[in-house]
Amino acid sequence: MKQHRIRCGLSQEMLARNAGVGRSTVVDLERGRNVSLGTALKVLSQLDMGLGVAGPEAASALFWTADQAAREIKRELRHGDRDFAMRILVMAADYFDGLGPADRRLFLAEPSSTGRKRWDALLARTLAYKCRRHGMEPPAWTKVPPLPSKWYATPRRRISQAWKQRMAENTPAEFAEANIVFDARNLDAA
Repeated sequence: MKQHRIRCGLSQEMLARNAGVGRSTVVDLERGRNVSLGTALKVLSQLDMGLGVAGPEAASALFWTADQAAREIKRELRHGDRDFAMRILVMAADYFDGLGPADRRLFLAEPSSTGRKRWDALLARTLAYKCRRHGMEPPAWTKVPPLPSKWYATPRRRISQAWKQRMAENTPAEFAEANIVFDARNLDAA
């Protein structure tokens, strides 16, 4: 559905507005989460799509790649929505987890820039972390130099010292090596 939405030139916001639903509903549909049949049909009708029943199919093309994630993150950052940019990162990591080994390699083709060095590093180190979790060698592009200063990768504008401490305690080596403090439990809770 996401690829079809993008081919139609619609953002998630535009599709949600046209269908009379919230953006989170579009996100849920694109992630394969449960929504009511009526709601799904309202959204699909805006894309000139419907539902059908089919038997087993051959493997289909990837619906999400590192490059698509980078482009979506870039768009959200341009709109000032760091929270949704972080959600995209988590969704991409979650999608990566569900792929088979061959599709994971396809997913990992070097992405374009998010337009922000910090976010490029966060995407790279997230996928390096996921590769390690799946027993894979991460691609060379995920090995990024450390950021010049420590970055607490969270969409929150203000974080307490206690919050910073909890983030630091749950930051895997892949992130710490890049001077990124990131609670990787966020990637495993999707």
